[in-house]
Amino acid sequence: MKQVIQIGLVGFGLSGRVFHAPFIYKHPGFKLHTVVSSTKAALDFYPEVEIDPGFQHMIENPDIELVVIATPHSFHIEQALSALDAGKHVVIEKPVAMRSCDIDLIREAAEDAGKKVFPYHNRRWDGDFLTLKQLIQEGFLGDVKDYEARFDRFQPLITRAEWRYADEDSGGTLFDLGPHLIDQAIHLFGKPSAVACNLYFQRPSAKTNDSFDIRLYYHGLTVTLKAGVFVKEQGPHFQVHGTLGSFIKYGLDPQEQKLKDGVFPDVDNFGEEEAGNFGILNSIAGGTELRQHYPTKPGYYMGFYDNIYESIVDGKQAAIALDDVKLTLQIIEAALESHLEHRIIDMI
Repeated sequence: MKQVIQIGLVGFGLSGRVFHAPFIYKHPGFKLHTVVSSTKAALDFYPEVEIDPGFQHMIENPDIELVVIATPHSFHIEQALSALDAGKHVVIEKPVAMRSCDIDLIREAAEDAGKKVFPYHNRRWDGDFLTLKQLIQEGFLGDVKDYEARFDRFQPLITRAEWRYADEDSGGTLFDLGPHLIDQAIHLFGKPSAVACNLYFQRPSAKTNDSFDIRLYYHGLTVTLKAGVFVKEQGPHFQVHGTLGSFIKYGLDPQEQKLKDGVFPDVDNFGEEEAGNFGILNSIAGGTELRQHYPTKPGYYMGFYDNIYESIVDGKQAAIALDDVKLTLQIIEAALESHLEHRIIDMI
């Protein structure tokens, strides 16, 4: 590689341990220099890494060029601003902020520092989403008329990330899974004209939303985004219907589970899905009836870090724009307003 970029990782919970550290460790253009954590758990995986309990002390280290913020989302803006002020590039886990107006603060701070900010939306590199995007671009579905995406779980009890449901301002599932689903939708279709939402408070121990049902309205297209915590039998992850066909896909990208199981992303076939999980394409785009299990493109979360390296070293445009993140948060704000006021919120 042209150069090796030293990274400080802030937080070693699920996000830092599963979604960031393995890719930093295996990418030839990066070195995991320091982990900011109150425990030494990272040493079990990366014995050569430095453990620093102090965020401020870490960002003052001149060797570190890029800071990856994988802390609870209420810390994101303050830590990102501090890292930029210290002259570091920054990766920020989703949600980047709790308010859309804070994205302008981040943008201004990055411009003042002459550094780059990389919002973390890894689900653009899910294999099934890459496949769906290709099918739409190649015309297999025609004009998309109905799009539904879901992230469902069966978690009757809050067993992890309790802070996410600790109080009314913690964000709940809307700020956990909502950014993934919304980012994918706006990446495909852009800004909606209106938003409607119902939030659900289903677990007795939760003080904020457990589940949601969001509708994004476009001209001739309705996008439905759902997440639930009482779904024992999973339905389709994607259901997409258009003027020339449909695509139905069950199951989630395999990369997350492999990472949780301790598999590093440089193993062969890391992002490949088993053929039994391929989605069903039913299309008349070619002039004849076509119905088949359509092969899923390999998922590639490393693509996020590839893009960061190329952006810092070669000046390539960042894959995830701050404008997209701001729009995602504006949609979440509209969803909250829709739920409270029981009405559709105009976005234009």
